[in-house]
Amino acid sequence: MQVLSHRTLHLVIDMQRLFAEDHGWQVPSIAAILPNVRRLCAAHPEAAIYSRFLTPPVPEAAKGQWRSLYRAYPQVTGLERGILDLVPELQALAAHGRILDKTTYSVFPALKLPPGTDTVIFSGAETDACVLASLLGAVDKGLRVILARDAVTSSDMAAHEATLDMIARRLPCQVELAATDDILRAWA
Repeated sequence: MQVLSHRTLHLVIDMQRLFAEDHGWQVPSIAAILPNVRRLCAAHPEAAIYSRFLTPPVPEAAKGQWRSLYRAYPQVTGLERGILDLVPELQALAAHGRILDKTTYSVFPALKLPPGTDTVIFSGAETDACVLASLLGAVDKGLRVILARDAVTSSDMAAHEATLDMIARRLPCQVELAATDDILRAWA
């Protein structure tokens, strides 16, 4: 892996209580990736941006087809604000980074990249939804994209594996799949 510079950004996607706990959209495997996500965040806390997926108070408050999603999952609407917070294990690290609230799968409608950013590392959940949408947004911007394959997960592990396989087969010139250890060595 090529060396990573100070122009590298780490996007930590939706590592929230909403997904770590049983509130209707639980991703049980978040606990398994949390140590690697923490290691990436701790290595360069100033480079981390933490996204939070915000749900509406009621399904009808969502835009367009998002209403259909929230009608199917009404239990994730009208949540107390704390459930949308980052997992406790990342909250102290997030104080050194930025928290970005979003209402879509991708971070890019809401994210303004810091000037000079040329590389983005992705970690978080879910591989086959918000991580993938954000990753493709970074590809569209022409950025060097690195997916920390052992720091992403999904509630559907078959979809997680299929997404990693699709990225490896279809996007090898635009997305690097790498282990956390390899990323940290290149980002020393």
